[in-house]
Amino acid sequence: MSYSSRIIESINEYPELTIIDTQKLYKEKFNDVSEQAFYKTISRMSKNEDIERISKGIYCKPRRGRFGTTISSEKNILEHYLGINKNRGIVIGYQMYNNKGLTTQLSKTIELYSNITFQEKKQIKNVIIYKANIRFDISTIKMIELLEVLQNYRNIEDLNIIRFKKIIEDSIKYYDEKTIQKLIKAIGYKKHTIASLKNILDFFNIENKVDHYLHGTSRYNALRMEELYGVTS
Repeated sequence: MSYSSRIIESINEYPELTIIDTQKLYKEKFNDVSEQAFYKTISRMSKNEDIERISKGIYCKPRRGRFGTTISSEKNILEHYLGINKNRGIVIGYQMYNNKGLTTQLSKTIELYSNITFQEKKQIKNVIIYKANIRFDISTIKMIELLEVLQNYRNIEDLNIIRFKKIIEDSIKYYDEKTIQKLIKAIGYKKHTIASLKNILDFFNIENKVDHYLHGTSRYNALRMEELYGVTS
């Protein structure tokens, strides 16, 4: 079978509207073919309208009906990069803040971390995907949610303080040293975010070694739990 036939056969196995990430496909299945030959076949399939281009390197098999041609929607994009069971990624940014009741504000774009993508950052329509080579178990998800809020809470419009406290109290139940270690390595949170986490864990008397990533906490302009909870010494 020719390389062109192999590529066409592989793409034809994709269900309609499913995201086809050609960079990922090439690296996983066709690295024995030259990139030029691979993308020449992709270009030909696109010109023949066998597949439709959504953004650079991203295609889908369109759905055709009597009302016209349909291509992948935001829902299809999210399902691909988050996983149908939402075990391949997590939504962050204003979409997450809104879902958690931290704010009533929304953004035109949806941001997420995913272990599907090969690129550090990719935008498809209004969805921005950041690479995160991690396993998205419940502990990881809860810690990402907390760290994302700690990193950005000062800039969240109309921040709901009650909901902010609830996220802190719910998330710290899942604190785990190994999880934090892999998140710092994979995502790279800022020092003030890690210092804020340290203050939270200390405030709730949760044993931790977060100071391993810091040189003291006062210099980082971290969240002060005594102020958040109105505690006086």
